[in-house]
Amino acid sequence: MGESALWLTNWHAAHQDGLRARGIGAVVNRPHRGTPTRGRPKATAVSLTLESGERLGHVFVWESGSASLLFIDSRSEYMWQDEQELSSEGDLPRVLAPLIELVEGLPGSASRG
Repeated sequence: MGESALWLTNWHAAHQDGLRARGIGAVVNRPHRGTPTRGRPKATAVSLTLESGERLGHVFVWESGSASLLFIDSRSEYMWQDEQELSSEGDLPRVLAPLIELVEGLPGSASRG
C-alpha cells in the first residue's frame, strides 16, 4: 500500500466513530488495481465510501497522491465530482470536508439542490 493510501486508512481509523455518531457509515476498501489503457500504465487506488441514507460519497486516493471525489444523492438525483491533490496526510480534512457535508446533508450544502 502506498503512502497516500496509508494516509486515508489512518484518517478513517481516527474518524470512524465520529462519522458514525453523525449517521455516516464509512468503509475503506482495499486497493483497486486499474487496467492499463492506451499505453498508460495501470494505477492503483484505495477508496473510502461514505453513506447516509440515500446519499453516497466515494473518494479514490491514487498512488500518485491525487484524489477523485464523487457524491450521489439518489433521491434528488444530484451528483458532484471533484479532483484534488494530496501532498500530506494533513490535507485529508480539507479535501474530505465538502464530501462529508454532502453525505451528511447539512443545511446549505449542495445536496439540497
